[in-house]
Amino acid sequence: MPSLELRVLDGVNCIGGNKIAVSSGSEAVLLDFGINMKRKRDYLIGYRALAVANTLYYYLYSGVLPRIRGIYREDLVAVDERVKAILEKGEQIEASTCIFSHSHRDHYGASGFLSEDITLAMSRSMKTIMEAMLESSAASGIEAEVFEMRSRGEESRESRIRPTAIFEEYSRIQGAPFHITPCPIDHSIPAAFGFVIEDLSLAYTGDIRRHGALKSLTDRFIERARGVDYLIIEGTRIDSSIMIREDEIVWEIRRYAEEKEGKLVCVIVSPADVDRIRSIIQLSRELGRIPVLCPRAAYLIDRLAESGTRIPLPDLSDAGIYFERRSLTGGGYDLESQHYRGWLRKTYADRLDGRKPGVLVKAEEISEKQENYLLILGGLDQVLELAQVRPKPGSGLVVSTSEPHDEEQEIEWVKFERWVNLLRLDLRIAHSSGHADRESLIGIINEIRPRALIPVHTENSQEFHRLAEAGEIRCEVILPSPMKPIKLAS
Repeated sequence: MPSLELRVLDGVNCIGGNKIAVSSGSEAVLLDFGINMKRKRDYLIGYRALAVANTLYYYLYSGVLPRIRGIYREDLVAVDERVKAILEKGEQIEASTCIFSHSHRDHYGASGFLSEDITLAMSRSMKTIMEAMLESSAASGIEAEVFEMRSRGEESRESRIRPTAIFEEYSRIQGAPFHITPCPIDHSIPAAFGFVIEDLSLAYTGDIRRHGALKSLTDRFIERARGVDYLIIEGTRIDSSIMIREDEIVWEIRRYAEEKEGKLVCVIVSPADVDRIRSIIQLSRELGRIPVLCPRAAYLIDRLAESGTRIPLPDLSDAGIYFERRSLTGGGYDLESQHYRGWLRKTYADRLDGRKPGVLVKAEEISEKQENYLLILGGLDQVLELAQVRPKPGSGLVVSTSEPHDEEQEIEWVKFERWVNLLRLDLRIAHSSGHADRESLIGIINEIRPRALIPVHTENSQEFHRLAEAGEIRCEVILPSPMKPIKLAS
């Protein structure tokens, strides 16, 4: 067998931005190609939109993207001779396929830059989630061109559809150069996968946990990966032994909500965390409140339902969909207004026409009978919608998303808290991480029993080394360096 080589192109000593190249002989595959959000924030100044002709140059120059030849779009390389000069000094990788572990942007968000000769592989539900979240987000330019690329050359301005391959769980990924088996795992977003590369005796966890509703999937992945020579594992929380189960979060939200009799209850949760949204909607009904869902989450659920997914979806039959006031006419609710983007207009029109379950609920309706509602918001910025609702003093607001973990997010949190205090809300935190804690990671490693371990997606990779020296982890630990090839024994 040709020598096995591994390059961690990104995701070393940081959380997110995973880009991993696995090669054997002349064949190679990419595992994830996410945007390194922290590095991007570190170098993106102000709110300036980068000119398309310059974006790849800026990203390569600042290290937001790795300096690797053979993986980037020819039309983007051709428009800027500076890009060619940077890439000439980089190593060459000829990858035929990029396989995504899940639909968080730090794992797929840089794929718009990839060559059209590289096939993107994902599950059908994962693709639906990516499409819906991209359409309803602020993503623009090349980063939004995951599935459809706008030609940037002088000769043509037509769009091109990027080649994609849909894989099925536990079945070999067709078209990939190696025998790669995708295994569903437990994470904070549906359709998340780990992978076992059978013929290379290599496994990759993606982002993984063992304390959510789908713990059994992680257990099954461990069984499939047991005994591999090499394990690439995420280590987001290798420095923390705090483990809060997903069912405990719902219990906490129930307790907070029961304290707010006669007042409004709001919960902030990621629109893509379908499992938690489903639990909160069910809880709302048990409390005798009407669940009102933010439109972005409703749109994602609509798209998944249309796709025929097997993911258990929330029942929106008697739920409300929050009707944002955006128009300058029609009392602020004129759907013909340009201020309603296409996906948002469709979400609302489908309810007005009775094509989708759920009814539209305006801020003033919630304001009149606050004790009747549980409002599910999709992000900290949506606290501004509560200024329109005008909650009664002491109304409950539960943040059920990850805590700020960098300076920019901490600044946003301070602004959010100012609004919380201005609106006189009772703020609580109730969150269960999408990542395994230290004890769970140790358990996963020792149950798989790899010959060697390669940690990624962590700011504390040395903790794996320390645990190995202490005998807690019973295998060799290989600490990767960005871009540096790791020769693995075949």
